[in-house]
Amino acid sequence: MDFQFWIIIGLQIIGTLLVCIILSAKSFSTEKGKNLATKQDIGEITEIVEGIKTDLARKTEELKSDLLYKSEHLIHLRAAERAAIISYYKATWVLILNFTRIDLTKHEIDDFRDKPDEINNEPDEMSNSQYIRYVSEAELALNKIKEELSNLKYLKDISEAELMFFYDTPELTAITGELNLSLSAFERTLISSINQLLQVFSENNVRISNGEKVRDIVIEAKRNRSGILVNWYQNRYNSFSLIRTFNENLKKVLRNRLESL
Repeated sequence: MDFQFWIIIGLQIIGTLLVCIILSAKSFSTEKGKNLATKQDIGEITEIVEGIKTDLARKTEELKSDLLYKSEHLIHLRAAERAAIISYYKATWVLILNFTRIDLTKHEIDDFRDKPDEINNEPDEMSNSQYIRYVSEAELALNKIKEELSNLKYLKDISEAELMFFYDTPELTAITGELNLSLSAFERTLISSINQLLQVFSENNVRISNGEKVRDIVIEAKRNRSGILVNWYQNRYNSFSLIRTFNENLKKVLRNRLESL
């Protein structure tokens, strides 16, 4: 009986130990599983966070690059507008200055005689060839004035188109429109006067070819040219008055725009 008793006790102890061992192993396995699961979760979360950080860094760099591009573009745009404003005003002012400096009296018919004849104390009449040479030179000079003004007007129109690309406002459009009308009126008067002077020369050449005396031709030519020049200078004064007014208004508007850039 005692032997059996101790066998039973031993078996119970062994069973208890086995249960404890099994429970301990299960507990260790569960905890190890939990730790492994936690490490895996942390790894996944870390990977997600790093991905977000990388994406944010990329987007930040893209935003910086975009802002830098827009900033540089705005700087270049404003620089181009400043250059367009200055170019337009210079082109307009150069055209106006050339209008003001035109002197048609330089081509007046005053010196159609050589030095006085010391014997008879009378001036010698200019020969036909001398007169024709003078007329040719005067025609060349007058046509050159027309050509130069045409070139300056073209440059002014190009500059104006460039300016309007950047800065097109009702105020500026109104001022440039008024100024252009005044310049066009002045140009028409000038070109008309030049063409009339050229017509006088052309008619004189025909008369010389027909055998008329230079003396008679010169007297009539001076009278015709005098009327043309008087009309020209009267119109010139009226035109300049308007041009100066509109140009001052233009200068104020463009200066204000430059200060705001």
